[in-house]
Amino acid sequence: MPAKILNLVVILLIASTCDSTESTLGRLKAYLQGETDAYGISVDLSDDKQVNISMLLMSISNLNAAEQIFTFSAGFRMTWLDQNLAWNKTDYDNITEVTVSENFVWIPTIAIPNGIDSATLTSKQSPKISSNGIASLQFLESLKTSCQIDITRYPFDQQRCSILFTPVNTFDLGVDRTGSIITGLPSFFIENSEWELVDILAKYVDVQMKQISSLVSFEFFLKRKSMFYIVSIIFPMALLSLLNACVFLLPADSGEKMSYLISIFVSYAVFMNFVNDSIPKSGDVCRLSVYLTLILCQSCLAIITTMATLNVRNNGVLCQPKTDVQTEHDKVNTKITERPYVKSASKVRRADHVFFGVFLLLALMSVLVFCV
Repeated sequence: MPAKILNLVVILLIASTCDSTESTLGRLKAYLQGETDAYGISVDLSDDKQVNISMLLMSISNLNAAEQIFTFSAGFRMTWLDQNLAWNKTDYDNITEVTVSENFVWIPTIAIPNGIDSATLTSKQSPKISSNGIASLQFLESLKTSCQIDITRYPFDQQRCSILFTPVNTFDLGVDRTGSIITGLPSFFIENSEWELVDILAKYVDVQMKQISSLVSFEFFLKRKSMFYIVSIIFPMALLSLLNACVFLLPADSGEKMSYLISIFVSYAVFMNFVNDSIPKSGDVCRLSVYLTLILCQSCLAIITTMATLNVRNNGVLCQPKTDVQTEHDKVNTKITERPYVKSASKVRRADHVFFGVFLLLALMSVLVFCV
């Protein structure tokens, strides 16, 4: 019997505590909600209220160089101070923080000037309000922004993309912490397979325009991971350019010089079909395109040079006046053709050695286009 009485007393105490808490929350809700349910409480803009925004990057999805679109996911947090939302916690059972529906409190609306799919940063979450009048709103977003891409140094390029925030109303927009915020990345940050995140810079931009009271920018510094392009594009093309020079080491009597060069030229054409798919389509000319053009010109020049040397050897275009020193083969040809000129196979071979050095030097110098 005493145990039942004790249980009954505990239940009554819990019920009274719950009623007291609900009553306290009801009084606090009525205080924060104001006199009318429709309009709620708004910030007095004449007091120069400021909304601070912070960002926590979650992942970098894509950077489309052709369409100039930067896609990423991040968490955002907006905080602002409204003295109309402050209360004395001792009057409300030491309640220091509550969550209030967005229908009853003022929530700042922030525009994204360079946004593509979303023009404003909005959230359906309810803000948290502290007893000191500080309100905060947190939400996650996957955003797409326009990004000016410079592919001049592709595939060793670095890009700078940003997301801009500006207030829709006349309140001031600031940032919690300016400068580099890359040290605050979460442990679950998902890296991109093509781009390396170098830094994130948060700053306040002074636009000095009447239409825009303030502007906050988060800049992403990205560096392309170029090892894939070195192994799969640059290195094979450099080997082909070196093979162009090796044609002058083949003996002319083999009859394989032209077929050797044509095979390399066809390899260029087939390989460039693959390369063109990986090069960003843009009005600017990248270093990789310049390099491919140079080695293609080297291949054409090697074909023309080889045709000229073969013509010299076979038809006696390379000639010199008769001298007292002639080979027995030249003496026989002179007696048969009775020409005043002789062809010199040794000079053709020396010319091939010179051309080999020249084209080898051109192949090596072409790689320097990435260093300029």
